[in-house]
Amino acid sequence: MSWYMLGVETQSLRGGSPTQRPIFNRAIAYTRALLECYMYARYKSHDDATLSSIEDALCHFHTLIDDFLLGRPGRKARAKADAVRTHLVKKRKVVKETTSQTWTPSRKRQEMNAWRDYISHEMDVSQELDADFNFPKIHLMSHWVEQIRRHKAWQQYSAKGHEQANKTTLTDGWNASNHNLTYLLQVIMFERRFLCFEITELNLQALAQGRENSAATGKLLPSGCYGGS
Repeated sequence: MSWYMLGVETQSLRGGSPTQRPIFNRAIAYTRALLECYMYARYKSHDDATLSSIEDALCHFHTLIDDFLLGRPGRKARAKADAVRTHLVKKRKVVKETTSQTWTPSRKRQEMNAWRDYISHEMDVSQELDADFNFPKIHLMSHWVEQIRRHKAWQQYSAKGHEQANKTTLTDGWNASNHNLTYLLQVIMFERRFLCFEITELNLQALAQGRENSAATGKLLPSGCYGGS
C-alpha cells in the first residue's frame, strides 16, 4: 500500500511548469526517501547493511524536508506572518496616499499587484523561518536504528503510546488552562493534580483490599485462634 502512494503522487505531480518541476521532483524524492526508511525498518531481521540503508534514507529525507516547511507553520508562526501582513498593508496604504495622485490607472494596477506579490512573499518567508517539523513522529524516526540494535527487529512499533502521553500531559492541561502567558505553569500544575488524585485513588484501593484480606483471613481461622506467631 505504501508504494502505491508513491505511484499516485508521481502521477499527480507529472508535468507542471518549468518553475514547478524542481519542486515536484523534490516532493517525489522526499516521499521515496520516507518510504524507503519505513520499508527497511519493517524487515524481520537486520544486519549492518540494512541499518545503514535506514540511516541513509533518513538522512536523505531530512535534506529534503525543508521544502515542505510552508505546510508546517504553527499557531505562533501564522500569528507572526499575520502581523507582517498587517504592517505591510499599512505601509502600502501610506505609499498609496502619498504618491498615487500622479499615477495613471495602469500604474496603480501595477503597483497594487507588485505590493500584493511582495506581501505574499514576505508572509511565506516569515512562516518558513518559524515553521519546523519538531514533533514526536518525526523525532522518533531518528531512534529507529538505535532501538533495532538494542531490541532487535520489531514488528509492533506504534506511536499511539506517545500520542496518548501527549494528550494526557499537554493537550488536556492546555485545554484546562486560561491560555495566557503562564500556561506552561498551569499545564504542569494540572498534570501534578491529576497524578495526585491517581495516587490517592490507588492508596484507597490498597487500603480497601487490605481490609478485605484481613476480614477474609479472620473468617478462615478457627474460633479462639489468632493470626501470627
